[in-house]
Amino acid sequence: MIMGYALSASTVMGVMNGCKADMVTSEAGWKSAFFDAKENNLLEIITEQILPATDTPGANDVFVHRFMDEMVAEVYTPEMQERFRKGLADFAADCKTTYGKDFADCTDEQRDELLLKHEAAARAMAPQIKEANEEEKIRFARMASQEMSSGVTYQHVNQEPFFKLLKEMTLVGYFTSEKVGEEVLNYDPIPGMDIPCLDMSEVPNGRSWSL
Repeated sequence: MIMGYALSASTVMGVMNGCKADMVTSEAGWKSAFFDAKENNLLEIITEQILPATDTPGANDVFVHRFMDEMVAEVYTPEMQERFRKGLADFAADCKTTYGKDFADCTDEQRDELLLKHEAAARAMAPQIKEANEEEKIRFARMASQEMSSGVTYQHVNQEPFFKLLKEMTLVGYFTSEKVGEEVLNYDPIPGMDIPCLDMSEVPNGRSWSL
């Protein structure tokens, strides 16, 4: 509902496969399973810009970029991995073209402007994706491996907006984390606890049933 789209099969598979932000992040000396240092740094900045820390945890507080790294490494096929890498490179290149500098060096206003630009493009493309028949989808999938390094953008080759996938993984990684589940969402473990008398001042978020 937050996305405005149906979740992709790969993202659902990743969550069911056990990919979870908190579980791959707290170890000292964490090492990336797929992305290089520059790509991980870009994902870290993008995800925090989408979900910044306020009175609730931000994306970096639950290491969403590491969730994405595990998801791409363990769930994606080699072709899908390269598609994601291509999409991330296109995003970085667009930032460089638009502002003459890397995303990390942009102001918060410029970062927001670029993200909103890509989100608007993704929403505009949604009806086209819905109407595309299966034959077209197969044809564009085959084009991906042939045109990956030819300067053609991810969006053109795959006929889907990369930002949709990027935002989807950011939100799923965030909302499936233990910290967010306990501190932001209504956390109601099953089986639950029988607490006959409860001091409401001690209840998280003021929700009497949330533990």
